[in-house]
Amino acid sequence: MVEIEEFGAWAVSWAEEHGGLWSVQENLVRLTEEVGEIARHVNAQSGRKHLAADAEPAAGELGDALFVLALLAHQLGTSLDAAVREVLRKQERRGERLEDGGTRHEG
Repeated sequence: MVEIEEFGAWAVSWAEEHGGLWSVQENLVRLTEEVGEIARHVNAQSGRKHLAADAEPAAGELGDALFVLALLAHQLGTSLDAAVREVLRKQERRGERLEDGGTRHEG
């Protein structure tokens, strides 16, 4: 299994070896595109839309989004590992507030 930090380093290395990193703005647009492709899968699962016959599997779309996130993390001077640690801390704090009678937070 690949560790998230290792994946992030690989993604940056791969991008640099294959034409260089796109700008932060271009990568943000790429991420938006990948999220849209994930949304197509969600719509297809709900029966609202049909996927094209040549559509990449949902796992591929999620992987593409993770790849672009790794590039953005690098460009923003952080890492996916740091992002994961931060979201874990944030969710633990939210869970503690819920246990103490706080309101449910969606999102």
